[in-house]
Amino acid sequence: MCAPSLRADPVLPHLFSEHMVLQREAPVAIWGWADSGENISVDLAGKTVETVAGEDRRWKVVLGPVQAGGPFTLTIHGKKTVEIKDVMFGEVWVASGQSNMTYALSAAADADGEIPKAVNPLIRFLTVPKRISLAPQDDTLPASWELCSPDTAKRFSAVSYFFARDLYSALNVPIGIILSSWPGTAAEEWTAPDGLRRESILAPIVQRWEASPADVKSFAAHPTEFSLEFDDFELLSENPGPSSSLPLTNFDDGTSRTATGGSWSYVWADAPNSALELVSPGRNGSKYAGRVAGTLDGASSSELLASFHADGSPADLRAYSGIRFWVRGNGMLQVQLLQPSINDWDNYSVEPVRATGDWKQITVSFKDLKQDGWGVAKTFTPESLSGIRIVSMPIVGDPDRPPSGLYEGMITPLKNFRIRGAIWYQGEGNTWRAYQYRTLLPALITGWRQAWGEGDFPFLIVQLPNQGSSPELGDSIWAELREAQLFTQRSVPNTGLAVTVDVGEAKNLHPPRKAEVGQRLALWALGTTYAKKIEYSGPLYDSMKISGREIRIKFTHTGAGLEAQGGQLKGFAIAGADRKFHWADARIEHDTVIVSSSDVSAPVAVRYAWAGSPECNLYNKDGLPASPFRTDDWPGATYEKR
Repeated sequence: MCAPSLRADPVLPHLFSEHMVLQREAPVAIWGWADSGENISVDLAGKTVETVAGEDRRWKVVLGPVQAGGPFTLTIHGKKTVEIKDVMFGEVWVASGQSNMTYALSAAADADGEIPKAVNPLIRFLTVPKRISLAPQDDTLPASWELCSPDTAKRFSAVSYFFARDLYSALNVPIGIILSSWPGTAAEEWTAPDGLRRESILAPIVQRWEASPADVKSFAAHPTEFSLEFDDFELLSENPGPSSSLPLTNFDDGTSRTATGGSWSYVWADAPNSALELVSPGRNGSKYAGRVAGTLDGASSSELLASFHADGSPADLRAYSGIRFWVRGNGMLQVQLLQPSINDWDNYSVEPVRATGDWKQITVSFKDLKQDGWGVAKTFTPESLSGIRIVSMPIVGDPDRPPSGLYEGMITPLKNFRIRGAIWYQGEGNTWRAYQYRTLLPALITGWRQAWGEGDFPFLIVQLPNQGSSPELGDSIWAELREAQLFTQRSVPNTGLAVTVDVGEAKNLHPPRKAEVGQRLALWALGTTYAKKIEYSGPLYDSMKISGREIRIKFTHTGAGLEAQGGQLKGFAIAGADRKFHWADARIEHDTVIVSSSDVSAPVAVRYAWAGSPECNLYNKDGLPASPFRTDDWPGATYEKR
């Protein structure tokens, strides 16, 4: 990426803004761009370092370690002076992954109780804007640091917030979280290109992309233009007659108000190169129509929103059967109805439709609305609807994103910014290729560490929670993905594992119990990175010993001892050489578990919690759950998936 166009004054990356947190007790880089040959002086925390911008207009200095504290002012002297105030030194972590990492505090369990307490100006957040790139980037899109307050925390990652809260409580130093995350993404999108090409098991990922249609590849590299005009929105009555509809919006008064007391708005931040405006004439030569137009790329999300009430409160639409409106233009759109009980993006919607150059009538019947099915199934509540969302899409719809596209667009801009470590909550997008994930996740970690050049910094993994099918004997793709995460923790230095098999929901891909997730990540960090004398993990499988009809399982991280929460120990299965598993009897004996079954006279393997939503209850007495595991290495459901 080329340096930004410059005036005769220093320019800094967007990572450097008021309220930022820099890593304490470590050399810290400050960098930017200026005119070639420009003398640059950097002042911070009583330290001054000078340099000269190179022929490529880049400059960089490194400041010696600074203890936790502040606030300081970062001053850059060049032909002009740039000041950044309220800079703190503390602990800096990157948080990344997919939707469960972006999941907002406002939707988490006990949000109403936690949000008012989220008042701590020494905890600070920066959200990296979504960007796909086919080449390394020197800077993020516009972004800035925010102080932790009820208003900022409720919109921020719940897992990251709870992680930061617990670190601050234990360390009493400023905490900075850089959130670089994207819902629905696969791990290969966050992995450096070299890592994907180095391992033969990962080669199919790159090959699939290289075989993608030309329009999909073009969309990844170049934005696509779209333009959609909307007019004459109506609510359709349940009872046909002379007044069979209620005009909702026609824009003819020169405003975007709705007849029910709300208004139309546009989500600017998620589609920065597009806009909502009123255009004339509207349909049938009337005064106005609403138009959303601009360019979209794979990182853009164009959302035209209508509220039914000015304060966003729900409306009772039981008197109506649906919505009708007119559209024309270039692009596709999907209509969604919003109800307050849904907070995981699985809104009631209809299939996307394509607009044409002529006005086209669109009728959305409430009875035809459906959820995608990956969230918690909710009953449609026409008596409690807060609004309408119209998502605009380019003609190519929702194409695949390129491998390494988010690494280049959202990770490489961070690589010079000193961090303590990273927390990672992802895997749902790779469950069908769980065995491949055993190689993919280590490759991702290796690539990040090489990019930062800070050695083996801590990389803490959230093991996927319970979700999906009920307990069953046999293969499970979710269990295999959890095993890949456990395998990574065992095989890659300075990695951690927050076990969450007890805080999910079988029918909810986005479980709201995020406090335990953040707490367990923080425990691992405190017990390892910060050397606190605490038990920071639940029991992890160590070894087994066969003795007649029984197998004795040994664990690490038994803490104050093993226990079965809620009664008899559950979740263990055992098999003989025929590889047929049977539910087992299991009992705790000191720091081991003895497993057996009357159906297996010569056992060779044990599995624990081997299902999407297993019934399992092995913990240590420190209250931390045991990780699912198996002692065998027999090929599973995803062994051949690439």
